[in-house]
Amino acid sequence: MNNFWQRVLTGILFVFIVAGGIYYHAFSFFLVFFLVVVASIYELQGLLTNANIKNNFLTMLSVGVFIYLASFLVKSGISELSIFFLIVPLISLVFALELFKTTGKPFESLGTSLLSALYVGAPFAFLHSLGFHDGVYSFKLPLAVFILVWINDTGAYVSGVTIGRHKFFERISPKKTWEGTIGGFIFTLITAYVLSIYWTDLNVSQWLIFGGITSIMAVLGDLLESMFKRSIGVKDSGSILPGHGGFLDRFDAVIFALPMAAFYIEIFVR
Repeated sequence: MNNFWQRVLTGILFVFIVAGGIYYHAFSFFLVFFLVVVASIYELQGLLTNANIKNNFLTMLSVGVFIYLASFLVKSGISELSIFFLIVPLISLVFALELFKTTGKPFESLGTSLLSALYVGAPFAFLHSLGFHDGVYSFKLPLAVFILVWINDTGAYVSGVTIGRHKFFERISPKKTWEGTIGGFIFTLITAYVLSIYWTDLNVSQWLIFGGITSIMAVLGDLLESMFKRSIGVKDSGSILPGHGGFLDRFDAVIFALPMAAFYIEIFVR
């Protein structure tokens, strides 16, 4: 099978699992992204190891998974907000364990170990804020983020290939152009408008703002992961998705878009 068809089949399966998990039920939604969080933290560990940075994988995993799990339990109504206070003994334990290490650099180890919480666990935790925005699970806002990100990527690629001339951020991503970036933004706004016709949870202006935020943050997320990979000299974060790299490669834009999208909905949409 050549690389093109490998990419196509992997892409179709990827979209089917992600969109299907969001659409089917709250617990399939939880399970799909629980696995994504675990796999992404594992890949992040691999990137750090490749950069010769010493850290603790179990710390990364436990903190990242705790934030994701606690968010689901609170937003779904299974648990009270007080469950988040368990982060206090967990973080205390993480710091205390450094005392028993005889080698390594504690600042480096703690910093990179806790990075997973901010870069992976916390962003995916915001999915639950979108899914349970009205107190009852709805697939619309979480699925909308992915649709908008996918359209943004596709629109940017098509625009960049056809009319792209001026480099956007050449130091980090040499192939990105201003034309592609603007094209992706326009395609995303059009998609947001279409969503407003069928999903009336938000009005037209709210959907357009939601789409604009998602598009801008998706571009920044893609650039950030490119910066991380370029700094340690790797092309992909992993190889688990044939033709598409790793989980971080596929979710880099979503990881950065989710917190701001959720912030907008929680603060400005009632």
